[in-house]
Amino acid sequence: MKFYNLNKHRQCPNYIGSKAMGFALLTGMRGERVEDILPVPLMIFVMSGKIKLCFRKNVETVVKAGEMVAAVFAKDSYVAAMEDSVCMRLYIQGDGLDFCHRIVNTDLLLNPSEPPKEQGKVLPMNPEILAIMRQMTGYITDGLMCCNVHAMKQQELAAVLQAYYRPEDLLPFIAPIYDPNVRFYNDVMKLAGQYLPVQEMASQLNMSYPTFIRHFRMVFKETPQTWLSKNRMKQLRDLLQHTARTDQEIADELKFSTVQNMRAFCKTRCGLTPTQLREQEP
Repeated sequence: MKFYNLNKHRQCPNYIGSKAMGFALLTGMRGERVEDILPVPLMIFVMSGKIKLCFRKNVETVVKAGEMVAAVFAKDSYVAAMEDSVCMRLYIQGDGLDFCHRIVNTDLLLNPSEPPKEQGKVLPMNPEILAIMRQMTGYITDGLMCCNVHAMKQQELAAVLQAYYRPEDLLPFIAPIYDPNVRFYNDVMKLAGQYLPVQEMASQLNMSYPTFIRHFRMVFKETPQTWLSKNRMKQLRDLLQHTARTDQEIADELKFSTVQNMRAFCKTRCGLTPTQLREQEP
């Protein structure tokens, strides 16, 4: 499957690693699938074709042309094209869609009576939603690259949803967006680029160290130390292979105390020096 991002500024804070938050156009041929999906809330709007969302064994949802769904994917989940398909994907920015509290009481979703589900209720797209998706398709195919457009169109989407859909249909549709584990993930990702010590990350999130470790293991499936090291190495590799920045500039951005410490970290993590990584094919 191929993705076409509205936002192509890799250093934008709306990127998580190499993936842009916000809107992206997705095209897939029948039988193709995508597996590398961030565990953050997303919405999928199927413009044409048919796709299948696969979460766990025997947990699947089919979304057809003219339909939309909200979901949160975990490890080993994937999306498969059942027919040649064109979709709009929205990685939701912030902590969820901003609804008028009098119309959609999201507090009910933050304290559910039952565990949150991976995907929400599949709903048909009305003409107003389709108009937004067609406009976003035009922006992306025309090469518009503006981060602010994501926030504006996401807010417009929320306004249209609450204006045209009944709360009893809308609440089960958006429920996955308010999974508390997803909020923890987003909070951690906001701190990821600061490369803070684990104790300080816990403090920033107003958690005790043991509570933070427990939540981290549950959401990220590994220890904070392991994840932070892998994330730092991923960013280091990306900067070395895709930019012309000096070792000193990269060391400063990734919060290494010295260039020598960065080189030692690189050698320990992947067995290569920064110079050797630069020479590798991306």
